[in-house]
Amino acid sequence: MSLNVALLVGYFGFLLGGFVLHSRPVVHPWLFLLRSFFPKWQFFHALGRTPRLYFRGQTADEWSDWRKFMPRGARRVRDLFHNPQVNLALSEQNLVELLANDLVTCADDAAALRLVSYRMVDRLARLKAGAISGLCAYQFRICLERPGAPPDFESDTILLSPISPAYGWER
Repeated sequence: MSLNVALLVGYFGFLLGGFVLHSRPVVHPWLFLLRSFFPKWQFFHALGRTPRLYFRGQTADEWSDWRKFMPRGARRVRDLFHNPQVNLALSEQNLVELLANDLVTCADDAAALRLVSYRMVDRLARLKAGAISGLCAYQFRICLERPGAPPDFESDTILLSPISPAYGWER
């Protein structure tokens, strides 16, 4: 048996073992970095509120309105075979959902600011807010949206980031 086949069999054996054995989740910090290699099989596990990223930017002394990051794109037949833009947008939305899940386990807001997922969403919000010309500062929030209803920022916000300066970032 070749090494590739052995690794493939071991990988699927590990996945099968994870399905069969219902043990507690693995929370070791080093294994946290490997979770992108393993699929998350929670497709449509429950209907409910969806975490969405809202961002705004400040130019001189004026803040823009809150803008929603919504990864939607036009559908074309060729996208069935090659669709990097929509795949990137969906992975960014997955990152927002990952942060929302990580916030459930955080003890306080200071702990949330140290999360890797927070730093990645912060960079995503900075990049999206960078489209605002003359940007001096930016801020983002994560809201749990009800399907088909606009968010109530007072009650639906689960995270409001501190105001961050926009200098020193690259595209």
